[in-house]
Amino acid sequence: MKRKTGKTVTEARIVEAAVQLFARNGYKGTSTRDIARLARVNEVTLFRYFPHKADMFCAAAESRLSRVRMGRDLHSKLAGDESLEVTVPMLTEFLLENFFATPDLVRLIFVAGFEVAGADRMVREYLGPYFDIIHGYFERCVAKGLIRDIEPAVATLSLAGVVSAHQNLYRLFTDRELDWNLEQSIPAYSDFLLGALGYQRLSQARAAES
Repeated sequence: MKRKTGKTVTEARIVEAAVQLFARNGYKGTSTRDIARLARVNEVTLFRYFPHKADMFCAAAESRLSRVRMGRDLHSKLAGDESLEVTVPMLTEFLLENFFATPDLVRLIFVAGFEVAGADRMVREYLGPYFDIIHGYFERCVAKGLIRDIEPAVATLSLAGVVSAHQNLYRLFTDRELDWNLEQSIPAYSDFLLGALGYQRLSQARAAES
């Protein structure tokens, strides 16, 4: 359930401390004492705002999930079945700006899915509408024969998976963050995804038949 807005300064400090620690150490690896210490409050004050540790996690995750925004232009183009050459770069930009530029959010989503019972419902509440819009678009693309005949959910998740896998594997093998800016990243990821969806192959086959 979404919490009310309008945090006090102390509450905001607690939430930011919780974001940092839960994202870095996971749910089980973070104690309320750690959060209180980083937020510069005592545990009595901490529990005055958040009676349970799970409440602190939900507030931390929600503080990042609530920042995710899909622009009106992208929403309109998906709903209007704009071409893949237009939508895929815009979707890639949406992912890069909302998720991979804020790694805390990705880590908190992971923790919500695997460590905190029931927290996945909150993730679906915030991100589900975006997933449905993108899923519906790819479903119609499959029906029109624009991309290979795959489950639309796979196409939807692959969009995030391609970016996430590349960035995380780069970090794993080089111990450095991937130093790409948006201008470099968007066309590279978009071309890769369009190829993976079979878009170029199908386009070439139709051209050869005509």
